[in-house]
Amino acid sequence: MILDAGAFGLWSAVVKRAFRAVFVRPSPGEALRSIASTLRDREAAAYIHVPFCTGTCTFCPYVRYPLARSEVERIIGKYVDALIREMRLYSGIVKELGLRVVDIHAGGGTPSLVPPRLWRRILEEASSLLGAEPRAAIEANPEDLRDEGRAYSLVDSGIDEVSLGVQSFDARILRTLGRRHGPEDAVRAVENLRGAGCRYINIDLMYMVPGQSPYDWARDLEAAAGLDVDEVTCYPTLVARHSRGYELMRRGIIPQQPDGKAFREMVYLCEDVLPARGFRGVEIYGYSRVEGWKYFTVNYEMEGPLLGLGCGAMGFTGGYEYQNTCFVDEYVEAVSRGRLPIAGSRGVDRVERAIRYVVCRLFVCRELDKGGFESRFGESFDELVGRTGFGRALRLLRFLGVISERGGRLRLTRKGLFTAHKICWAFVLNVPCRIAEEFMREPWPERVVVP
Repeated sequence: MILDAGAFGLWSAVVKRAFRAVFVRPSPGEALRSIASTLRDREAAAYIHVPFCTGTCTFCPYVRYPLARSEVERIIGKYVDALIREMRLYSGIVKELGLRVVDIHAGGGTPSLVPPRLWRRILEEASSLLGAEPRAAIEANPEDLRDEGRAYSLVDSGIDEVSLGVQSFDARILRTLGRRHGPEDAVRAVENLRGAGCRYINIDLMYMVPGQSPYDWARDLEAAAGLDVDEVTCYPTLVARHSRGYELMRRGIIPQQPDGKAFREMVYLCEDVLPARGFRGVEIYGYSRVEGWKYFTVNYEMEGPLLGLGCGAMGFTGGYEYQNTCFVDEYVEAVSRGRLPIAGSRGVDRVERAIRYVVCRLFVCRELDKGGFESRFGESFDELVGRTGFGRALRLLRFLGVISERGGRLRLTRKGLFTAHKICWAFVLNVPCRIAEEFMREPWPERVVVP
């Protein structure tokens, strides 16, 4: 089995039809006007993309560029200068609208490569220019935090939430994934972060790795549950066409993934092992020990408003979706000339916004409150969504026992958990991964159509 864009059968086809998107290259003035006119909420999040890594993981589908450790200070220093220039371009909109940035999240690439003193500078500038709190959540690799002093410096710079890319506690599986740390590095990184006073720690794990069995996966879950962490997120190994692993698997250099039966078993192992150890399911892939907290919610990405900053970042205001150029030199040049580095954008109509909201709340976060839907959209769920093809599909899923309804709330059932996973990962592979793939072909395409 290969978990690629077509692996989910009916759901891959449904996603391709329901989420077709056409991005066109906007003029700088047009992009600014569109962002300002569609930011309806007075609170937003910001996503910062750090597109540098010291190596390339086997199945990574994201915008990333290899960087030698000796080049980190010089290259990332220049990149941070550009990032702050981009923040200045948004500061006028933020002040004019009275907008407040309430969350900052950094992904990559490898945000933990950024020296702590530069994180302090980024967060101070974000506070001044975007009205943000001078703190952030970042993704990190265990090898960057096996040094106790580095962890303390990072937390002292304003990083108070960390998502650690542990992926596995099995050295063999880590080699298959192309990771550059060992199991002991992950344990040490968690201990160092906790000792440094990091407020919340999440760890990422991966399953459906070639050569991995359900037994191997259960051992990883038990190891994760034994650590002093606040959340565990569990992701299947998705195989995007532009990842290195896709070609290696297609050519038989590495074996294919476990079969569909094992996929299902691994999904339900998450649901059985982690709650039994004190974790509550807050998303279909995320399990938290802390009431009311989860690591940087997917709601911002699906529902907005989210300001995308950095090379390869994606933003969504709620009515306008945009993709920054995925080429570092072009990104730096654009912001140096006082231009937003947006390579493609599109308008998102009310019906699509409503469907994205439902998918996010019901099939990712496990529950949809119809009253909350009506408050957000000013129209009932049955009127706005119920008459669409998507609404008809929901009625079928309710009949099949995938979802249930009680007291104005739609809930994902245990039976429906595996279906939700298929819907979720079909979307990720056919939409966000395809957007990244297309925009990594050239820096300023005139038009991009996905899937």
